[in-house]
Amino acid sequence: MNDNLKIIVVGATGYIGKPLLAGVSLKLKGYGTSSTHQDGLLHLQLDAPNNFDYEIIRPSDVVLLTAAISAPDICARDHDRAWAVNVTGTSEFITQVMARGGRVVFFSSDTVYGERNNEFDEQALCNPAGEYAEMKHAVEKQFLGNPLFKAIRLSYVFSREDKFTKYLSGCAERSEEADIFHPFYRAVIHRDDVVQGAIALAQRWDDFPQNIINFGGPDVLARTEFAKILQDTVLPNLHFCVTEPEADFFKNRPKVIQMISPVLSELLDRPCYGLVEAAQIEFA
Repeated sequence: MNDNLKIIVVGATGYIGKPLLAGVSLKLKGYGTSSTHQDGLLHLQLDAPNNFDYEIIRPSDVVLLTAAISAPDICARDHDRAWAVNVTGTSEFITQVMARGGRVVFFSSDTVYGERNNEFDEQALCNPAGEYAEMKHAVEKQFLGNPLFKAIRLSYVFSREDKFTKYLSGCAERSEEADIFHPFYRAVIHRDDVVQGAIALAQRWDDFPQNIINFGGPDVLARTEFAKILQDTVLPNLHFCVTEPEADFFKNRPKVIQMISPVLSELLDRPCYGLVEAAQIEFA
């Protein structure tokens, strides 16, 4: 472990990037980037990567690249703009970082695997589902095999601040019935596990020769199961009904992705949190 390691979090104001930078800064030299000129953060716009000051990058620095246009519907509706950020600009940024000897952990998505009704690990072939998945896969294909590049493929990342949990919490607080789409299954992972796992990967780069690591929790859950667990543990006032979504919903979102993560527990030096334990941590 290198206490002098410098880590740069791209997208340091985002849902994952913000706690990631906070976690890095506890023990290591951490920098963050933002596209909005926020105080204390480096300025980076991924649709204009050549404007970034790459002089900060030194050999063996690690860049945790969390920023992207991630909403599947936006990627489909505004494809050219999303491609310019998620593929063209992102790829140029990665190229520039690696040209200076920097290492890159690219935050990808389980949707690159496509619809999967059976359990699978990192060895599975990709069949991207939707424009967002195509964009993530396009970046991966450019750099996989390069020793300075690793990809984290995220499943649904749970915390009190994730979109679905905020919706359920709000419904419980207002005594409103939540409307839940089914079927929709993901290997729900606690955000703390994502943060700790990404930092551990940066610190222990050479201990994990894999180019790809799945970041998914121990259980593949439907949204209905997700809501029932929160109802039973932390949201006793939650009530919900089940709705089958319109067909368009699944154009950019696979119904089922049964991803497992045999490498992640080794990276964390412990099992991943299940949703029951994660919910208790979040709502303690």
